[in-house]
Amino acid sequence: MGKLSVSEQIIAEKTVCILLVRGENLEGGTIFAYVAVRADKLESFMAAQKTGTFYPEDFGVIIEAGEGEPSDDVRKKMETEYGFNHNVMVDIPDADKAHEITTNLRKTNQDE
Repeated sequence: MGKLSVSEQIIAEKTVCILLVRGENLEGGTIFAYVAVRADKLESFMAAQKTGTFYPEDFGVIIEAGEGEPSDDVRKKMETEYGFNHNVMVDIPDADKAHEITTNLRKTNQDE
């Protein structure tokens, strides 16, 4: 994973990815959170999830969160207010995939 140029760093700082994160609470119940993460923090966000106890708010802004799965109302809000498309979600299993996505975001933004 290479170092970003100055222009790439500026783009990464201004690009925000909204992620749907699923996990377990301390009691073992399922939880979810929609987290807005700056593109330049995405790789560290993904790496941190592999370390055990993980607090998404340390890496971004939690927009919505709750137990179980998101309700229809929450899903609609995320789609309407934030443009989140549940039908085309991309699985980001690790920091390498996050790096790939971040690189593609930089390329897309530079082409515009």
